[in-house]
Amino acid sequence: MGPGGVRRLCSPLAIGLVEWRIAWISRLLQPNDGQALLLRQLADVSLQAKQAIAAGCADSGQLTTATQLDRMERRLEGLAEAVALMQPSYDQFYAALNERQKAQLEALGPARRGWRW
Repeated sequence: MGPGGVRRLCSPLAIGLVEWRIAWISRLLQPNDGQALLLRQLADVSLQAKQAIAAGCADSGQLTTATQLDRMERRLEGLAEAVALMQPSYDQFYAALNERQKAQLEALGPARRGWRW
């Protein structure tokens, strides 16, 4: 899984726009009032997604092969729940952006050199 492995996947810092520094994104995109509201809603949903992932990462005691499989299943369920929570809000926010703002936001993602999951 790369640096940090499961610990990185389950880290509360690994998910969400809350950690993306909403104020910084606001300065970068300079959203209008409607876009700013959608960004704030996305940040709120991001917090819920972070909680879903954290719940899926809860330690279940003794480590056996069966419990490892159970942990993996719970983590995947938490991640799937997080995506299901965030996707509609992100799509709504992204659709409200103009082309310049979309390009600026995309520049923060996987196309950016050094960007890592």
